[in-house]
Amino acid sequence: MPATLVPPGKEAVGFAVPAEPTRLCPSDAERYMALRKRMLADAPWAFTATAADDVALDIEFLRTALARDDNAILAVVEDGGPELLAVAGIYRMENPKFAHRAKLWGVFVDARHRGIGLGRAVTTAALALATNWRELRYIDVGVSENSTETLGLYQSLGFVEWGREPEATQHGSHRYDEIHMSLRV
Repeated sequence: MPATLVPPGKEAVGFAVPAEPTRLCPSDAERYMALRKRMLADAPWAFTATAADDVALDIEFLRTALARDDNAILAVVEDGGPELLAVAGIYRMENPKFAHRAKLWGVFVDARHRGIGLGRAVTTAALALATNWRELRYIDVGVSENSTETLGLYQSLGFVEWGREPEATQHGSHRYDEIHMSLRV
């Protein structure tokens, strides 16, 4: 059984979540989609997609992607339950000229479980998986300037900023820069 973490303030109710991320499989597509809808609603500035155009909400696309060896979503699952508490996606670029690169995407921790290391756990697991992919040299990620905790996580893992896309995304009347980062593996 994996080690557990207890969120601050939850000790009295015996709340614990597994700290060991699990790789999702095609049969997990529906429960991932449930979390993905919450992700897009809870942090709309952090994602380039919306619920209306997000390819990760297409069940057949998601099942096919999760079946591939070089495309994965790592998740921390509620202890004893079906809920996904934290996720991170990673995939190898398909174009042969970019096959030495992977993309980290969709890193998210449910608001009730932040601050206990779940984001680091799923991100680290995704990076570890990708480093085993043959001839992979770089992992790239984009992060909204408004996601300061996520930016700090990426920096602490060795990602280096290489560019900034001004006002890349807009949510309501606010526009946010996208910070582009890479990690050499």
